[in-house]
Amino acid sequence: MTLMSQTQQQSICNRIQDRRISIFGHVRRLQGSVPAHEALRPVVNTRAGHRPDDRLKWKRPRGRPRQTWIRQLEIDVGLTADAAWDMAGNRDVWRVQ
Repeated sequence: MTLMSQTQQQSICNRIQDRRISIFGHVRRLQGSVPAHEALRPVVNTRAGHRPDDRLKWKRPRGRPRQTWIRQLEIDVGLTADAAWDMAGNRDVWRVQ
């Protein structure tokens, strides 16, 4: 028997995933003037294809990780960041996620 089944706890990976989803929804529902909301909205817009400036040939700086927090969130919920942003606006709908 594994330790998780003996303690009836979920795996650490699942707990991290649940917290990631919960934090995204929380920040989404904050007022637009809150710094966390102001920081996350441009990231979601960028994932949707909107660049923060007019540079068409933008590239990630060398040495930066390819897997970002927002990309991992998209994998966790199975939605695009833009769709997750819209869904997270309604807490009841988001909690089902």
